[in-house]
Amino acid sequence: LARLDAPTWGKAASALIDVAVEAAEVAELSELCDAGVDEACESLSKEEEAKRAWLARLDAPTWGAAAAAVSAVASKVEEPAVSTEEIAKQK
Repeated sequence: LARLDAPTWGKAASALIDVAVEAAEVAELSELCDAGVDEACESLSKEEEAKRAWLARLDAPTWGAAAAAVSAVASKVEEPAVSTEEIAKQK
């Protein structure tokens, strides 16, 4: 673990947490929309519109290269992954 670039991986972890939170919010809105809550349906529509605009701005080749780099690093890591339980015990 000492060889890993902790600040970079910390940023990546933070980004993943943000995505997970957003996914949970969208899932909740979907459930409410399915239950007939019009406000939730309107919010989902706005989310979809924003997502399409965001995806249109993405630089796909750069993200593809980033994904390949992360994959390469992950395949070279020799130490076993640390579980969330082990992380919690260290705190």
